[in-house]
Formats: sequence, structure tokens, C-alpha cells
Amino acid sequence: MLLNRSTTSLNLFVFMFMFLLYMFIGALIFSTIERPSEKVIIQEMTTKRNEFLKNFPCVKENEFDIFMDALIDANKHGVDARQNTSNWSFSQSFFFAVTVVTTIGYGHVSPLSEIGRIFCIVYAIIGVPMTLILLTIIVRKILILLNKSYLWFRRNYSTNRTSESCLRYIHLSIILFISLLFLFIIPSLIFSYIEQDWNIIDAFYYCFISLTTIGLGDYVPGDKPVQNNRLMYKICITIYLLVGVTIMMLLVSMVSQMPEFRVVQYFLSETEVENDRSSNEHSGLLWFAHSPQYGIHSLPSASSSISSNIVYRRQLNDKESNNVLSGDQTLNTTTVSIGHSE
Repeated sequence: MLLNRSTTSLNLFVFMFMFLLYMFIGALIFSTIERPSEKVIIQEMTTKRNEFLKNFPCVKENEFDIFMDALIDANKHGVDARQNTSNWSFSQSFFFAVTVVTTIGYGHVSPLSEIGRIFCIVYAIIGVPMTLILLTIIVRKILILLNKSYLWFRRNYSTNRTSESCLRYIHLSIILFISLLFLFIIPSLIFSYIEQDWNIIDAFYYCFISLTTIGLGDYVPGDKPVQNNRLMYKICITIYLLVGVTIMMLLVSMVSQMPEFRVVQYFLSETEVENDRSSNEHSGLLWFAHSPQYGIHSLPSASSSISSNIVYRRQLNDKESNNVLSGDQTLNTTTVSIGHSE
């Protein structure tokens, strides 16, 4: 049921206020938690700096600060002065290219030259839309398979006491559990075993930050030059990121299709919906069209008279629909035969 404009405007205002309040609360909690740890590190670094200058009086303080600034600037670009290794080998460059087109962007390695920065911009302009199109197509194909699994699940486990909403929740919970197991838990165990400096929390944190494309870059696997089989390790991580981001998009699509989670209806009035539908139809923006055949998550129909099998929606049984169609055709044939006889 669509609401009027004043109600949807009020809902939007309340939601925006809640969003800003959430941001302020998050900032307050982060500041409270992280500031003490930051102070400890600052004190340790100040102590080490003073001890170094005291032990090596030949080094002037301003020269030491200039040297440290150069080290910090190089480290921002992923250059480690302690080791004479390159961050731009083929495996590292391939890993960097994937983080660019998937918008993960760890930031621990970045282009050093102006030509490299310009090429990175052009590469991202082409690569990001290409990646989104590819992932969207893959997600749509997987949704078709999941729709069939849901229909099988409903056909075998649906009872008179089981509601459609309950079946959707059970089906979604199973998929979420499988995704949690193979995208987060098992990879976290593997990363915590391979990366010696990581514990299970660090590994799980990396998996979540990466697959949600937040990409803070504070934890990057395979970043040590002494890593065994580093090339193969980087390739496996790249495949994991591509598959993981695709599954995350799939989960978002599934949740957005569930009627229980369609909260947008509380922020759009009936007039806005009608104007949006009319403008989209005239502008040719088919991906915004309200017709099921144009929906990006819709599924192809078997016949013009049979509804499409759309995920998490109640449909008519195909067999019953075919029987009805067959009955209508038989009735029409009989009527025509009687007419000719008369």
C-alpha cells in the first residue's frame, strides 16, 4: 500500500536523522575505543625516536625527521625501504588491477608515476562498469538456479501450517549460512594459518572488509616477499575476491527481493511512483521499468499466458497452468465444432 507525499517525506526525514545519528554514534564509539591505543603507540614511537637520537648524537634531529618523512611517503605508495623487492611484479599488478575494477581499493599500493595515475583513471573508467555488468549477469544466472531450488524447497516442504514468508526465511537462512561458511569462516581459518601475524579475528576482519569492498588496506595477504609460492597465493586470493564479491551481490539481490525487506515503499508516494514509471517508460530506461520482463532479477516466462517464476513470489503450479490451458483449448475446439455443425 502506497502512502501519501507528506507521510513519505516525514519518513525520509526521520530516516535521514537516524542515519546522521548513527554516524555520530559510530564516530563517538570509534574515538573512545581507538584513541587510547593510538596514545600508546605515539608514546612508544616518541620514546624510540628520543632513544635513537640519544644513542646516535651524530644524527641531527631535523635530518632525522626529513629521513622519516621520506620513509613514510614511500610507505604510502607501498615501497618498503627495508627490502629491495618490487610491488609491481605481474602477480602484484594483477592483484592491484582486480582491486581497482572491483572498487575494493586497499590503498597499500598505488601508482607512483603520473602516467600510471592517468592510466589507472582510464582503466577504472572502463573496468568498473565492465565488472559490474559481468557480475550482474552472473548474479542473474545464479538467481535463476536459486529460484528453482526455492520452488523445489517449497514443493517438498510446504505444508498448510507453513506460511510463504516462513519458507522464504528458511531458504534465505540456508543460503546465508552456506555463504558465511565458505566465504568467511573457512577462508579465515586458512588465512590465519598461512599468515603468521594474523589471528582468527584479523583474518575474519580482512574477509569482511574485502568482500564488502570497504578495502581499508591495513591487512593484505601475501604482502611479504618471503611468502612461499607467492604468485600462486596471489592468484588464489584474486579468485577468492572475485567469487566473494559476486556472492555478496547475490545475497543483496536476494534480500532486496523479499517483500519483508522492501522498505523503499515507505519513502515513495503513489504520485512519485506513477511519475517514475511514466518517465522511465518514455525515456527508455528499461532497467528501471516496472514490468517483470525488464526487471534485472526477473526470470524468463515459458509462455505469454503463464507468469514468470520470480524468486520468493507465490506462483501458480506449472502443471496446473498447463492443464488449464489445455482445457481452454479443448473447450474452444469443441465450441468451434458445434458452431460448424449448427
